Amino acid sequence: MTGKHYLNTLQRGVTLIELSVVLLILVALAGLVVPYVGNTSSTASCQTTDATMQTVKQAIMGGAAGAGFYGDTLGRYPSPQSTPTDYSLTYLFEPGGWSAYNAKTGVGWRGPYLQSGGVLSAESAANLDTSFTAYSTTTPNGKAHIDHHVITITQVFDAWHRPIILQVPATCSISSNPLDCARLVSAGDDAIINTPINDEGANPRNDDRVLFLKISDPKPGGNIACDQS
Repeated sequence: MTGKHYLNTLQRGVTLIELSVVLLILVALAGLVVPYVGNTSSTASCQTTDATMQTVKQAIMGGAAGAGFYGDTLGRYPSPQSTPTDYSLTYLFEPGGWSAYNAKTGVGWRGPYLQSGGVLSAESAANLDTSFTAYSTTTPNGKAHIDHHVITITQVFDAWHRPIILQVPATCSISSNPLDCARLVSAGDDAIINTPINDEGANPRNDDRVLFLKISDPKPGGNIACDQS
């Protein structure tokens, strides 16, 4: 091959057909990779949420590192001293009327029990699904102990940046004490809470992440596996 002919070959570049073939190959590869990446991201968010809920459970119930809110307040879940049914994880960050922990009596608030929490922005609160409603004693089948219009209190968020809520039902079918059925709930990827407050697991949870605080999960199979949700 002469030098002149070789130079002309280099200068010719790629044809439109060749370029089209390359683009088609790239599009095909993207079609294979994107669903895998999306599923991996959803699985990772689910696993992160499960880990966060385990950390919250330890802050409430205590563990090897010491007593949690429940033990420090004589068997109360996070709530203010004056309103023991006003359950909210914000009381892991603020006393809610509880006096400082007294080592002699073994009673009192010695938080914060968690080091990371945040406050919803107005935009984030407005975008919450309507299943994030304020709990009311007059509507015991309400789905959440959180008023999403209140954006100034400290929350604990799942991996989708929505509040993890604390449900304590009025009745418990597997125990005489409703407190035994207390649980943490994340709405999951679809942003809808499907776990009614007076339900120990009979209804579908869909992609909700549920973690009971005192008892084993009464629903056979518990949560959907993260790689299947």
